[in-house]
Amino acid sequence: MADMLHSIMTKLTAGFVILVLLITALTFLFTVSASTEKIQESTKQELLALASITAADLNGDEIAKLKPGMEAEILYLMNAEQLAVMAQADHEIVKIFTVRKTGDGMEYVIDSGYNIGKRDVKIGNPVTNPTKAMGEAYTGPQAEDDFVNRPWGSVLSGYAPIKNAKGEVIGIVGVDMDAGVVQGRMNFVGQTLYIILFLGIFCAGLIIAIFSRTMIRDIHMLIESANRISRGDTDVAISIHRNDEIGELASSFKRMITSLKILMHKDYQTE
Repeated sequence: MADMLHSIMTKLTAGFVILVLLITALTFLFTVSASTEKIQESTKQELLALASITAADLNGDEIAKLKPGMEAEILYLMNAEQLAVMAQADHEIVKIFTVRKTGDGMEYVIDSGYNIGKRDVKIGNPVTNPTKAMGEAYTGPQAEDDFVNRPWGSVLSGYAPIKNAKGEVIGIVGVDMDAGVVQGRMNFVGQTLYIILFLGIFCAGLIIAIFSRTMIRDIHMLIESANRISRGDTDVAISIHRNDEIGELASSFKRMITSLKILMHKDYQTE
């Protein structure tokens, strides 16, 4: 009898598992890539929607009046409180802030962390390396294609224009989601697919092992019957009932045993 390593069951199981691994690995790679892109795109749409809602609620005329050093005045505090409430309504949002153009660059006006001890900028603080999306937000809502660095960390951002009573754009509002939150969403998809992949391979291997074990069991029965016949024992009963090649082989063995019995009986009568 062949050892376990060289048995047909081991070879069949290993072959099918390798085939399943190749197929699922390719599927996994394409699925993860497409899923992470969809997650990032849906997150960007979420940020765009929140930025647009926030911009529509802000008073552009009041924000346009804010100058450096006015952080303690009621005009600033009222608008900062409004941003803080909006930011706190969604625990995944790390910061909401307003920005306006100044000369060749941009400067911060308000951020939402003033009343929780997390105010990171004051009126007039320059925006370090303003992005293309921030400039384009003056014409309509925009979102960053990748993570950007702020004074409060790495984030994914959405922007929308802030307008005054005349409909003129006086600045933009930015909504930042922590990069860890976005990455966590994408990692969740990957981890879920890993679990599905593992379960698929395990189930496939188990099913293949069960089928191959049944087949090998019948082959072993035929081998044992052949060994007994080779020792002159024709009192062999083969109880294999299959509709495949092994079943045909079992039928051939039965006919062979019957033929041997007939020949042995004739030889006995001749003697």
